[in-house]
Amino acid sequence: MNLLSIAKNFATEDQAIEHLIRQRWPDGIRCVKCDSDRISRITSTGKTGKIRRVLECMACRNQFTATSGTLFHDSHLPLQKWFMAMALMCEAKKGVSALQISRHIGVTHKTAWYLCHRIRKAMEEINAGPLGGQGQIVEIDEAFLGGRTPSRKTSKEKRDAKVKIVGLAERGGRVRLQRVENFKAESLRPVIAENLSPDASQVVTDGAAQYSFIIPKKKHVATNHAEELATKGEVSMKTVEGAFSLFKRGVVGSYHRLSKDHLDSYLQEFCWRYNRRGMQPWMFDTLLREIVSKKPLTYKELTREVF
Repeated sequence: MNLLSIAKNFATEDQAIEHLIRQRWPDGIRCVKCDSDRISRITSTGKTGKIRRVLECMACRNQFTATSGTLFHDSHLPLQKWFMAMALMCEAKKGVSALQISRHIGVTHKTAWYLCHRIRKAMEEINAGPLGGQGQIVEIDEAFLGGRTPSRKTSKEKRDAKVKIVGLAERGGRVRLQRVENFKAESLRPVIAENLSPDASQVVTDGAAQYSFIIPKKKHVATNHAEELATKGEVSMKTVEGAFSLFKRGVVGSYHRLSKDHLDSYLQEFCWRYNRRGMQPWMFDTLLREIVSKKPLTYKELTREVF
């Protein structure tokens, strides 16, 4: 769903709220406290003149709203602006910065930054399952992420200063990018064990020696760029390298700079969108259902002020 569809389908706040209610309670509204289906709708005007749309449970008298207990919780932004930001983040192949979102929907940069991170929270993959489960070929590679370091440092010092990311990608399927402390076998082994299915038919890596200690020999194919050219792409790592390249283009072109504290959120956002690249017509509603199913994320939790 693009911005034009958002403007047409949710021209008023009431239309946005009704769509949210249908996605959150497809079988009818239920109380968030006692799960009763005896719900009364109340519309009133607050002290500031803003219209309040409240739901009241007739069984326990609990009052709540369509956004209570979700990632929308305690947000003063209209749902129309939320929906626009969600549509932009779903459709932006290389991501969209908080500053760009703030210009599009007319909010401050701080508000847009908090908004975007709550949307990224909804994009966390939970119980997604390992890659290669259908006998697919899986590619594994590593990448460095970081800016320039002083030239007086050695090559090893420059590499150590950068963030290390390992990527796993199914041929024509899903991708998973994860930050690691280093590329040694003891750091890569738990990541690969968690994300690689034993049913994968073949695992393609570069010539790094550590993979020979992690991946079963009968499935492991070690390659390099010279072999890729010689075999005309039959044995290659183009899928995972393409995912790394796309993410880095987003960092350079959209975000410009990422904090290490929130890098995992950006990686999850990229993987969520990449893994649903053939589902554009349904991505918005899929994301909306994830937002209403996740617990609220406070600003203090996001900024690490509460531990």
